[in-house]
Amino acid sequence: VDAYKKALATAATVSAYAMLARGMARELLPDELRAAVRWAAAFVRSRYSAPEKQRHTIVIRRVLGGLGLGGGYNENDLFDAALTYLATKINPQSMSRLCLARTRMKEPGGSASWSTLLSMENGGSTTDTFQGVEFRWTSIESGGDDGKSRAHESLELSFDAEHTETVLHKYVPFIMSAAEDLRLRDRALKIFLNESSSWRGINHHHPATFDTLAMDPAMKQSVMDDLDRFLKRKEYYRRIGKAWKRGYLLYGPPGTGKSSLVAAMANYLRFNLYDLDLSSVYDNSCLQRLLMDMPNKSILVIEDIDCSFDTMSRE
Repeated sequence: VDAYKKALATAATVSAYAMLARGMARELLPDELRAAVRWAAAFVRSRYSAPEKQRHTIVIRRVLGGLGLGGGYNENDLFDAALTYLATKINPQSMSRLCLARTRMKEPGGSASWSTLLSMENGGSTTDTFQGVEFRWTSIESGGDDGKSRAHESLELSFDAEHTETVLHKYVPFIMSAAEDLRLRDRALKIFLNESSSWRGINHHHPATFDTLAMDPAMKQSVMDDLDRFLKRKEYYRRIGKAWKRGYLLYGPPGTGKSSLVAAMANYLRFNLYDLDLSSVYDNSCLQRLLMDMPNKSILVIEDIDCSFDTMSRE
């Protein structure tokens, strides 16, 4: 209590001296000198204070101008990717209004899966940090009030102007890649079987994972590390001019876990399986069509390949 009283008395004394000095300066110093002092103080503040940073805003619209190839609206893939990515950054407890939707996502090969997505409502905003830079995202919706025209949805990305190059060449590609990984993780896996020169897909619910495999722990970890290393080297394969693919030869008597290992790989990577029956492939053109119809990030399985050579014609 004594220390508090002493500090209060000291503050009162300092304030009194400051008021006295200000009054004396007003009485004793001429107006020209006081104006010069004010100008000098303003100059020092403007010279050494941090300038206000310029902000840039990028607008990402849901629908682009014109019609798509099928005659419908030309959807913006970046908008969908940003929504998917931001769903992992939204804190539901900090926002009073949120949008919850369940959508059917079209996948390569014609299949589709359902996904539940949490997003910002109109006017909502959230922040994200990438490489030490803070970005602000805001959801905007305009038009559609007359009930005749379609509402225009967009996302606004705001940031300091000095980080424009980071946004265009690093942040946006990162969002696209992260959104693709999230979709792969959440999608329902399928296994595709070949019928002549086309694929037919069914849901894949194999329960095998690396945790449930009866396999030497060191060998199991080696396979997982190899898969992780392969996923991270897509750019390296492109740079050296090689196809981004990885091959494994599994051999052993029936019932030794070959199919379970393949299923565990699919569940670990979240890749669809393509089971190729070579006995249904009649010529090279048929095989080429099947391989070209396979999307990236898929697992091609050729069973009993050593027994299939007699069925392959060399003519």
